[in-house]
Amino acid sequence: MAPPTAPMMEAELIGSSAGIERVRQRIEPLARASFSVLICGETGTGKEVVARQLHRLSGRTGDFVAVDCASLVQGVLESELFGHEKGAFTGADRKRIGLVESAANGTLFLDEIGELAPEAQSRLLRLLENGSFRPVGGNTDRASSARVIAATWRDLNDLVATGGFRKDLYHRLRVAEIELPPLRHRAEDIGPLFCALIREICEGTGRTPPRVEDATFQVLQMHDWPGNIRELRNVVQYAIALGRKPTILTPEDLPPSVRRQPAPRIGPVRIDLPYQEAREQWLRSFQEHYITQLLEAHGGNVSAAARAAGMDRRTLQRIVAHWGAAHSPSSKSGYGGS
Repeated sequence: MAPPTAPMMEAELIGSSAGIERVRQRIEPLARASFSVLICGETGTGKEVVARQLHRLSGRTGDFVAVDCASLVQGVLESELFGHEKGAFTGADRKRIGLVESAANGTLFLDEIGELAPEAQSRLLRLLENGSFRPVGGNTDRASSARVIAATWRDLNDLVATGGFRKDLYHRLRVAEIELPPLRHRAEDIGPLFCALIREICEGTGRTPPRVEDATFQVLQMHDWPGNIRELRNVVQYAIALGRKPTILTPEDLPPSVRRQPAPRIGPVRIDLPYQEAREQWLRSFQEHYITQLLEAHGGNVSAAARAAGMDRRTLQRIVAHWGAAHSPSSKSGYGGS
């Protein structure tokens, strides 16, 4: 059976901004190379789209195989990547082919590479250095013809500095790097992306795409999009499902969090207070505005919000808890998701 066709937004880069043009210019010369590429950018900016483009233009005959390193625990991830022999561990009642082998002559895309556990980092380094791997519980090495492309929203330099990521692996992965701009830095692309998502979602449901009122585009461009294209997709789904008219989308059809004017990033500075006290008050105001909008953009999901902000989940929970039940976003909007 033929593999399912990738959705339009996963198959192409949309937009004409300077930032996205720079990404396109990086993709073409790197596509046919055999070395690793590291794709960096905030959550939801389309890193897998770029990885698929690199694979599509590479001329490789094998499959594009993607794995989310953040979604699998240590033992499961190693078996998933490298496979295992029968009897390698409790429950291994048969031999398993890993994703590295499944990506033969193709591309192995490792998303959220910064979440890779230390043991798996060592195995991946060996794969990149020697072009070989050993299944869990195996006694012999196997050659690999897969090209590795990795992606991360985290600063791997910081992880290396704190011992959370191997320096030698970082340099092996980062032979070339592609940096994806956040959606807030490519405002001219928001309209084309919004329309492309409308067409994609309507095609999936069999309905005629509605027209978009000009005022709707203006509201969309005023939003900061902390969740980037992923957040934009959610907004399109909301507008299509709850829009008042099937033939047109107006500003009133957008979610309240998008229609609302952005909260000021910098609160008023109290020059009638001593410097340290005024500074602390301003920082509290900034933190509350930032975290409130961040949680709203991610539907109250604390884990997703923390990933988008580059924060530890427990740190974000402590900040919200510090506001108190009556003042926190969770009490206002039903937040508290994981």
